[in-house]
Amino acid sequence: MRRCRRNYEKGSFFFSSKHSLKPLRNCKSYAQSRASNTHRCHWKAMPKLIWWEFELRAFLSQMKTADTIASMLPRSRLHLWIIRASTTVLFWTCIIQLTALAELWRPHLLHNWPFCMNQQDSFNQEIYPPKRIYQNNGYLMVSCNGGLNQMRAGICDMVAISKHLNVTLVIPKLDKSSFWADPSEFGDIFDLNHFILSLRDQVRIIRKLPPKFHERLKDGRVMTKPPVSWSNVSYYEHKILPLIKKYKVLHLSRTDSRLANNGMPIEIQRLRCRVNYHALRFAPQIEELGSKLIKLLKRKGSFLALHLRYEMDMLAFSGCTHGCIREEEEELTRMRSVRIF
Repeated sequence: MRRCRRNYEKGSFFFSSKHSLKPLRNCKSYAQSRASNTHRCHWKAMPKLIWWEFELRAFLSQMKTADTIASMLPRSRLHLWIIRASTTVLFWTCIIQLTALAELWRPHLLHNWPFCMNQQDSFNQEIYPPKRIYQNNGYLMVSCNGGLNQMRAGICDMVAISKHLNVTLVIPKLDKSSFWADPSEFGDIFDLNHFILSLRDQVRIIRKLPPKFHERLKDGRVMTKPPVSWSNVSYYEHKILPLIKKYKVLHLSRTDSRLANNGMPIEIQRLRCRVNYHALRFAPQIEELGSKLIKLLKRKGSFLALHLRYEMDMLAFSGCTHGCIREEEEELTRMRSVRIF
C-alpha cells in the first residue's frame, strides 16, 4: 500500500516499471486473488477517492496517448512515402548517369585490356543452330578435285549427300595435285569452325575419323570409289549407302559434277545453296585481304571483276579451239590426249 501510494504521490505510478499500467493491473489482480507474495499492497485498503483518481488518470493518459499516435501516424506515413519516392528518383538518376559515362569511357578504358573483346565482336557473335540428332550410318570421306570453284561446288554436293544418307562427313581434302599444286588445307581457305557449326543442324561434320579407324586408314584398307558423274539421289541411295553400311567408312575420290543439277528434291537444292553462300566462308585472313583490295579498287571508282576461265585446265578439258592458229590447235590436241589417256 505504501509503495502504491508513494508512486501515486510522485506522479510516476504509471511509469514506475517497464510497462505503463502493468503495476496497477498486477496489484489489482493479485489483490483480488490474494495469492501473490511479491506485491504487498491490498486493493481493498486503498481509499475510494484514490481509486477513482487512479482510474481517471489512467483513462486520460490512455486517451492522450491514443490521440498523439493517431495524429502522428498519417504524418509519419506521408514522410515515409516522400522519402521512398525521393530515393527511387535519385537511384534511377544515378543509374542513367553511370550508364552514359560507361558508354563514353569504356572504349578508352578497355581498349588495351587483353581479356576484353572488341565491341563489334561482342555484338556480332554468331548464333548457331542446335545439333541434329540422327542415327549415324557411317563415315564419308571425300577428296575434292579441280579448281577452287569446282572443289567448292563438290563440297556443297557432298554435304547434301551426307545429310540425305544420314552419315557423318569428314572435313573434305582439297586437291593438291592439280595444275596449281597448291598445298593449302581446308582450314587455310575456309573458316573451318564456322563450316562445322553452321551446318550442325543438318549433318554432323568432324575434323578426322575416330581413333578406331586410324589403323585401317593407315594401312590403306578404306574402301575407295569415284562416284558416277551427274548422278541422281537414287544412285547414292542404292549404290553408295550400302557400301557405307558395309564398310562403315567410304572414301569418294572425286567430287566434280558428281550430283545432278536438275530433278533434285527441294531440300537438297536448298542445302546446296546454304552451304555455298553461308557455310563456306573464307578464312579471316582471306576476308581481310579481300576487303583491302575492294577498298583500293573503290577509291578509283566503279570496277568489274571478270573471270575469263581461259586457263590450262579449261584448254585441256574443253573442246574449244576458237581463235587459235593451227600450231595452237595441234598443241591443244596433244595436251588433251595426254590428260585423257
